Amino acid sequence: MTQITPKVYSIDGVIHPDPRGKVFSYLFVEDQDNLTLIDPAFLSRLPMLEEYILDIGYDIKNVKRIILTHVHVDHAQAANQVKKTWRQDLFSLDRSRIFEPRHY
Repeated sequence: MTQITPKVYSIDGVIHPDPRGKVFSYLFVEDQDNLTLIDPAFLSRLPMLEEYILDIGYDIKNVKRIILTHVHVDHAQAANQVKKTWRQDLFSLDRSRIFEPRHY
């Protein structure tokens, strides 16, 4: 994971099956208990993602929202599993796929 600013991290090491493809996931830190995850990527990379977040001192359970830049599999496949497991709000910037925040 690469720290871009004190509150923004680029999550490195998410490998794309197509050598021409690239995956860029990001973590935004509001505070210790308020994180935003951008494009959680592939489901198979979820354990790596959790480990990266733990390594920098945070817990994936403190991700309060997931934002998808678009809903291609390489950006969004893990989103539903993360949402089901930790119940975060899920948003998409893709106008054809709108996800509403949870209401409970």
